[in-house]
Amino acid sequence: MRSSHSLLPLCRGLFLVLFFSTPAFTKEAPAKPDTKSHKKHPLSKVFEKKVPRSIEDLKAIEKQVQAIEKKITAVTVGIRIGRASGSGVIVTEDGYILTAAHVCGAPGRKLTIIFPDGKKVKGVSLGSHRRYDAGLIKITEEGKWQYAEMADYKSVKTGDWAVALGHPGGFKKGRAPVLRLGRVIRKQSKLLQTDCVIVGGDSGGPLFDMHGRVIGINSRIGPALSWNFHAPISAYTKYWDAMAASEVIGGKGAILGVNGEKHPQGTRVTDVPEGYPAAKAGIQVGDVITKFAGKKPTGIENLARLVTRRNVGEKVNVEILRDGKTIQLKVKLEARK
Repeated sequence: MRSSHSLLPLCRGLFLVLFFSTPAFTKEAPAKPDTKSHKKHPLSKVFEKKVPRSIEDLKAIEKQVQAIEKKITAVTVGIRIGRASGSGVIVTEDGYILTAAHVCGAPGRKLTIIFPDGKKVKGVSLGSHRRYDAGLIKITEEGKWQYAEMADYKSVKTGDWAVALGHPGGFKKGRAPVLRLGRVIRKQSKLLQTDCVIVGGDSGGPLFDMHGRVIGINSRIGPALSWNFHAPISAYTKYWDAMAASEVIGGKGAILGVNGEKHPQGTRVTDVPEGYPAAKAGIQVGDVITKFAGKKPTGIENLARLVTRRNVGEKVNVEILRDGKTIQLKVKLEARK
């Protein structure tokens, strides 16, 4: 594994979970973080070019990444909820953390937050917006925490350089959050797409602009290097009060409850949270889902779409490959609580 100083992509993979639940944390919501409180310093002219054209350009990019690296690394945390793990970023002095909705899950879940130096503190999951895959967490221990500024989403443009951080494969002692450099290749109201390579464990981690401001949160990945999607920072600023009040926004569709990654024969399962339909049906980590309701799921994003097309309470035939043997299972889908 490369150190966090590397600017090159590390590996490929997929990470997506489909589970959410009901509000539980009712503490008074904090003031929404100000996205316009800090002045930004002008960047090198290289960031205005379509592509770097010289060694000097590359050095200028590297210099800017190094200038913000220490600051953005310090606020990027690991998140552990039971056997599942993900990433997040602290955005307020009193310990509010942005993450992906599929990482934090239902409100009121107790969790562990891990700082880059290995320090652990307790936290609780708050609300989420499922359609954006945006989630909020709060550190429950007393303290003043170093935090990152949230950008105004209007400042983000296609072609902008960006830096994604997270804990690929989960937090590893002695390894700082891993940094990957890329560019914004598509900006929409409900999603941000970059070519920063992210893998399992990076979910919920921050996407920064070159000023060190959070512009998005790692959400899901497709089969190509350029298919990396992030929940836009606007989802958090727009729905801050509701999520801080532990509200769950975005409908109550069917859920399966797995994490996974693309596999030549379908979708390989990387995590099966307890208490969800997949676990109840006997699906295990390492299984390859080769058919869901008669269709081959070509990666976790496609599997998610197949699940959302089914009805709550419906019993679905799921074919899996385990240790070279084909096994037929029947899964009863449940509602997102």
